Amino acid sequence: MNVPKFIHTQSLPSASRIIVPLLWILSLAAFPVWVHFETPAWDLHIYIVSMRALLAGHDPYADAIAVQQLFHAQLALHPNAPVPYSYVYSPMTLPLLRLIGYAPSWLSGGLYWLAYAISILSQIWVGLQAVEPSESRYFRYLAPIVVFFPGLLASDIVLSGNVAYILYGLMLACALLGWRRGRWGWFYLAVLAASCVKAPLLSLVVIPPLSAPRQWVKAVLTALAGVSLFSVQPLLWAKLFQHYIQAVELQFSYNRDFGGSPAGIFSGFLFDRGVPYAPASYIFFLAYALPVFAILVFLSRKFLDGCFSLRQWIPVLLLGVILLNPRLIEYDVAPLALPLAMIAWRFLRCILPASKTIASIALCWTAANLVAYQSWNTWKITDASLLAVFFAAGVWTLLRRASPDAPVAADVLKSNTAEK
Repeated sequence: MNVPKFIHTQSLPSASRIIVPLLWILSLAAFPVWVHFETPAWDLHIYIVSMRALLAGHDPYADAIAVQQLFHAQLALHPNAPVPYSYVYSPMTLPLLRLIGYAPSWLSGGLYWLAYAISILSQIWVGLQAVEPSESRYFRYLAPIVVFFPGLLASDIVLSGNVAYILYGLMLACALLGWRRGRWGWFYLAVLAASCVKAPLLSLVVIPPLSAPRQWVKAVLTALAGVSLFSVQPLLWAKLFQHYIQAVELQFSYNRDFGGSPAGIFSGFLFDRGVPYAPASYIFFLAYALPVFAILVFLSRKFLDGCFSLRQWIPVLLLGVILLNPRLIEYDVAPLALPLAMIAWRFLRCILPASKTIASIALCWTAANLVAYQSWNTWKITDASLLAVFFAAGVWTLLRRASPDAPVAADVLKSNTAEK
């Protein structure tokens, strides 16, 4: 798989040959400085605690639930203490967690962080594949810093060590293989494996049928396999599964961790007013997820008819599919940093020259971050608003390109959308 020419420094203008590598160096150098001021790996710490509980013969869900219940029962004694979290991945993941626990910590930790770093670079690399040649002069400068701005909003989530970064990196790399060569088998396996850890990631299974013909049967079979793997767990690990569901419930009721999706914002709104978030939040989710999916199917038909290119389709496709996740956290929108910037660029370039487009994006980005910086709640509301607005802008841009007067788009990724 060849790296696009515009990523190689020898193909850049003389100034860019210095500035682009310098940005990458500064970006990498920022991490040890950042870690000095910020405690890293808070999500990874949860995995380690659960791993130790398993090796000690304990139920990691029960241990975490007991800690959470004690913390909230004595909340008045420590109102400013960090809120404890529990391990909220299904019992199917516990055998792997136990196996990792048998390895020396220096080995398992080193391999984990190596996979983590590669996956972050994979997300950026895949995002760059959707950059059109005329846009590369701008996006080569953005690529080194997007890791600090998931969803284009400043956040330290990259320090969390959350396994989602690895899962997204794997799935997107396999998606690129499908887009380029029409081979989607590895992507289906990656999504199925990811859904065993985080069930909502199963929604990404619609990417192949929205990108290539004759993929719906395979996508449906993969989805059914994922649902079956989840459904069989109460039969295999009844007690563990019961505690797992309780841990997930406490994630919402104790920690208010509903995420930053429109459904998550709505759930938090209900919860703050003493209203149960279910089933109203599920209905609200379906009220926008079904139209989003219908729009994606409609645009997919336009794409397969050659109305716009794969590079033009990928950013809107990824944004729409990730919106189908009912609970979005910062690491879920991390892969969208470059696609969102592309959508904004292409939308504004339809009506503004390049210089005014850059100024407009910079102004909107600054304003959004100033609003989001106020609190965690404003971050989530800003993030959800950006995702909705950018999706609408991306749809408008594609429909404009698909108008009868627009030229037929070339598939610049040279992907073979035929089934192999």
